[in-house]
Amino acid sequence: MPGAAVAAGAPDEEPPRSPPPPPPRPGSLASALPFWFYLAAVVTVLALLLPHLLPSSVSPPLPPLLRLHISEGRLLKLHPGPDLFSVTSRPAAASASAAGHHPVLFLPGLAAGSFSFRRVLTSLSSRGILAAAVDLPGQGLSPAPASPPRTNPFREIKNRGIFHAFEHLVETGEVPFQEPAPEPSHSQYAAAEAAASVARAVDALGLAPVHLVLHDSALVAGAAFVSANPAAVQSVTLIDGTAILPAFPVAVLGMPVLGRMVVGVPALFKGLLYLCCTRRVASEEAEAHRAAMREEGKREALFESWKALNQSFDLKEWRGSSEAVRNLPIMVMWSGSWSDRWIDEGKKVAMALPGAKFIYHSGGRWPQEDAYDEISKLIAEFVTSLPTSV
Repeated sequence: MPGAAVAAGAPDEEPPRSPPPPPPRPGSLASALPFWFYLAAVVTVLALLLPHLLPSSVSPPLPPLLRLHISEGRLLKLHPGPDLFSVTSRPAAASASAAGHHPVLFLPGLAAGSFSFRRVLTSLSSRGILAAAVDLPGQGLSPAPASPPRTNPFREIKNRGIFHAFEHLVETGEVPFQEPAPEPSHSQYAAAEAAASVARAVDALGLAPVHLVLHDSALVAGAAFVSANPAAVQSVTLIDGTAILPAFPVAVLGMPVLGRMVVGVPALFKGLLYLCCTRRVASEEAEAHRAAMREEGKREALFESWKALNQSFDLKEWRGSSEAVRNLPIMVMWSGSWSDRWIDEGKKVAMALPGAKFIYHSGGRWPQEDAYDEISKLIAEFVTSLPTSV
């Protein structure tokens, strides 16, 4: 059959193809908005932070308030070092003779510095009292102590030869080029070392005997100064003094990124002061504190000072350590509005110092910033009520 033959010889017909899938629809504008929003937010944050975080070859100018404070003080060249920055506010001659010999010396706590006490000093001098403040080593405007020279193993090998280490090991049994870790008690920031520096500063200023005012973490170094130099102290006043709970969270300065951000971003630094130190601080004052902390090596020095604090310091044990300390007039001024926990800490301090005068003030942990007139009035009344020492 011819039809069948043609049908048999014809090629197989392909099955019909399915239509191609439609191209994907582009994302709608609403679904793309979150991506562009977050991208813009990240770029904005980086643009704001990077200029503060990246090191700059040119130091920014000091704020006017800090420049004025530096011009009113001086750097004490002490031997042996380290050098300390001090500022003194002297009363008029007539009022000074009427008030008698009642020099007041302030030791500021960590990160506060003598700058924070500038208005307290002026207020005291207006009341006829000579007032001075000294920044502890590496704090405030005092330069950071020079680090001891470190041994360079490669230079030692180059100078003495490659077999010197083997000969040293055979002769002594010790591995050469090892640097012994410094003991905490021998740290340049330890309380005993700081107290010795304060003693040299008092001699250089010619203030002894002084009414000593210890703020915040300066309690430890100040107590060591009193124990070593009892004849140089007429009385002691503690302003929210603590050995283990400094107001400013110095621990964050030791963190690589966060520490740089704290001193690099003005808004972050001011917010930290508000949360931890004082409820009332102007932007220009916060900027002056930040500028002092941005000086070369200052952030590391503050962190080392915090690590060197004597965590085992016992205030009650210190009070009974000697007859001179037991008989020393002491006043404690404590914040009565900061927090319940801080008020409880003040009660512990009062119990550790029997016979001390205890007063609540209306300021924060840094009352020299937000209650300076109240602080100066209480100090003036206390020191003028005591017998004059010659």
